This record gives sequence, C-alpha cells and structure tokens, in this order.
Amino acid sequence: MPTTTGNKAFINFDNGASTPTFIPIWNTVWNVWQQPEILHKEMIPEVKTICSKFLNAPESIYDILFTSNTTEAINLVAENLSFAENKEIEPVVLNTYLEHNSNELPWRNISGHKHLPLSVDSDGFINLPELEATLKAYNKDCIYGKQRIIMVAVTGASNVMGSYNNLEEISRIAHHYKAQLLVDAAQMVAHKKTDVLLCNIDYLAFSAHKTYAPFGTGVLLAKKELLNFPQSIKQQIIQSGEANVGGIAALGKALLLLEKIGMHTISSYEKLLTSHVLNGLAKNENISVFGLKQIDASITENKGGVIVFIAKNALPSKTANQLAFNEGIGVRYGCHCAHIMVKKIHNIGPGLEKFQGLITRLFPKVKLPGVVRISFGIYNTITEVDTFLESLEESNISKKEIINKATNKKQIIELIKQETIKKIFN
Repeated sequence: MPTTTGNKAFINFDNGASTPTFIPIWNTVWNVWQQPEILHKEMIPEVKTICSKFLNAPESIYDILFTSNTTEAINLVAENLSFAENKEIEPVVLNTYLEHNSNELPWRNISGHKHLPLSVDSDGFINLPELEATLKAYNKDCIYGKQRIIMVAVTGASNVMGSYNNLEEISRIAHHYKAQLLVDAAQMVAHKKTDVLLCNIDYLAFSAHKTYAPFGTGVLLAKKELLNFPQSIKQQIIQSGEANVGGIAALGKALLLLEKIGMHTISSYEKLLTSHVLNGLAKNENISVFGLKQIDASITENKGGVIVFIAKNALPSKTANQLAFNEGIGVRYGCHCAHIMVKKIHNIGPGLEKFQGLITRLFPKVKLPGVVRISFGIYNTITEVDTFLESLEESNISKKEIINKATNKKQIIELIKQETIKKIFN
C-alpha cells in the first residue's frame, strides 16, 4: 500500500476487530454457494458437530444455534430471560466493567431486571472474592430483599486488556449460588482452547468473523433446558440463523483448520508475539501500556494477544495515523466498544465524563482520549512486530509529524484509493 516512505506490504494488527480469511475457507464458501439448496440442510448439522467437538460442548447437553454475530446471540439470551418465571424474586444480572457493549447493553434493557456491574483490577481481572461476596449477599444472605442474581455474564477474553479471566472458578462460584453463567467468547475461541463442558458454561456466544470466517455468522451455545422461548419463536430464530449457509460453512472450515494447527500451538505462538511487543514497548519511554506489561511463567496463561497503549506526546488517533501512513500498519484506536473500561483506565470520573459529553456535542470533530490497540492473529510475524516497534521509536526520536512528510495528506489517500481500485478491477 502507498505510504509516506513508498509502497509497503500492509501489516494487519487489528485482528481483535475482525480476522481475515484464508484461501481454503473462501473455497469452502464458494463451493457451498454452487450447491443446490436441498444440500444446504445436510451441511448445517455437520458444522454443529464441528462446533460441538471444537468447544467440547456435547450436542446431548447443548443446543447450538447459528446467529448473525455475538451481539445477536447475547441479545437472544437476554430476551430469553424475559420468558422465565421469576414471580417470587426480583432478578439481577451481574456484569463487569470489562465488557464489550455487546455483553453490557443487552442486560440494561431487559424489562424487570436489574443490571449490576462488578469492578475489575487495573490489569483487567475480576476480583473473585468480591464476586463470591456479591453473590452471597444477594442469593444466600438475601440482604437486598427479593433481589437475586440469576445470571453472571462475563467476557472470556477482554478486547481491551487482553486478559483471560478464570472461567472455571467463576463458574464454580456462580453455580454455587444458583446463578447461570454466560461467556462472551468472541475474543477467545480463535486464540485459546475453549472447553465449555469443563468450565460448566451455561451460555457461550462468539462471532465467526473473529475466527477467520468473516461471512456474517455467529454461534450461541445454550444448555438444552435453559431456552425458554415458545417453540414458534425458537423455530424462527433457528431458521433465521441457518439461512446464511455460506457463513456457517466458512465457520466449520475455519474451526477445522484451527484444530489441525492446534490451539496450544496457536496460543503459544501468539504469546511469543505478545511477549516480544511488550518487551519492546517497555524500552520506549514515550509509551504507556495498560494492563499486564510483562509475560512470565506465572501469568502467561492469563494474557492474550491484545495490547493497548498511548503515546505520551500524541492522541491515539495521531499515533494510529502515523503508523498507517508511515509504515502501512493497521491498528485500532478509540474506546473499542468498551467505553466503561477505557474510562476506568484513564481515571475518567462522572464529572469529567459529563464535560466530555458537552464538548463532543459542541464540537463533534474533536478527538477525545482513547487507547491504541494492537491485536494479533496466527499469520502475524516477529518481523512485523519489529517494524511496528521501530516505527514507534522513530516517531518518538524525530518528533516529526509523519503525515507532513507527504506533500499532501489527500494525495496519500487518493493513492490508496487508486491502488485499491487497481487490485479490484485488474
């Protein structure tokens, strides 16, 4: 792609937003599209079996529903709660400050249910004693009257902090106090072995576009006895999700490829990349990293390939633009649909939050603080990480505006457009 220093290969460090696909997966989609519709129904049970084996979620115990994405899957669980009989209690859903909006907003909008957020530490980990104390207070000691926590909804892997919380222990605590457990596994399934049965997860949701199958499908796993939808509504949900046969086939092929590579191999390799970039960032005095800053034997299982940081002398938007225009490195900046957590790590309290809201209404083009995020996939390399680290270091030393090295920012954008058009039509 065109950059201020010449044409360069694009480096994609934004896998937390969406992963690219691979040729075998694309070929699978294309082949399915060529088949007569009557054969599509034969393929769907096959992919359900693939999901079941990959996630260790036996089909005898779990329903597997295809959705459009993680967001729809979690909204279905939230809607499902409204069909449950809770006449004798006032139901509460326990959430954390760590969540993506997909696993936060649905719980705010259930009629007759209270939403209760739980704090996390500065590295993105749930305080397990606090979790247990909260559940005990509501469900055993009953100090809040008829209020009972019926659902604990947590992320398996944070899309901001990169933290893997202890799902086995969270599950044990939740079930001990008669609460169900939902796990948002969008950032986990393609990066770490996910064992649904071992962790005794009641509901699990994830998107195919974050597992190298970006063709518009998602998955909801739910224990069979937990879905309270009337049969007619459940059938509509099933039919809607199963309409996207290409996306479902892509997911099945992607999971088979990940299984062939081995989740331990994938996890170990991405930890190598993560350790390398964290060590490099630690040497740059201009960079502040949030979350775990080092990877060692004691914490290596708790950190995925997601790192967020800020440059001390530049807004995240400027840092991201410099990386893109100078070296062709794609990163993400902003709040990453996890606004509550980003505000927490920036220590933005209610007063400052209201002031920021006023500023954005008066001056819509103003860029407010967020964080820069890099997130790895299995195809990223140490060489790409070194290029990223060198680009940050050069920016710090020279203290030049990278974009100003071009005659005109619009010229670069125009070059990118032209190159894109050439690749599409040539």
